[in-house]
Amino acid sequence: MAVRLKSLLTTGPVTIPLNSGNTVRLSPGQISDELHEVEVAGNAKVEKLRQRRVVEVVTDDSAPANASGEDAGTEPRTRSRK
Repeated sequence: MAVRLKSLLTTGPVTIPLNSGNTVRLSPGQISDELHEVEVAGNAKVEKLRQRRVVEVVTDDSAPANASGEDAGTEPRTRSRK
């Protein structure tokens, strides 16, 4: 499964070490590209940053629809015929 990391900071960047040895640098509010779940699974640094509310691990299932985290209630758009 693919996951993304989202910075919850309002100022300054955050650098996140991944299990593979690579790192991800995120600016405030930035969301990373898709990563394999194994990059963050069991990662003590990612867990510590999550507990401190510095980053959020976003999956397709838990992705917020808008900034407030509420479901946007997307309905199909229809065109009216005249």
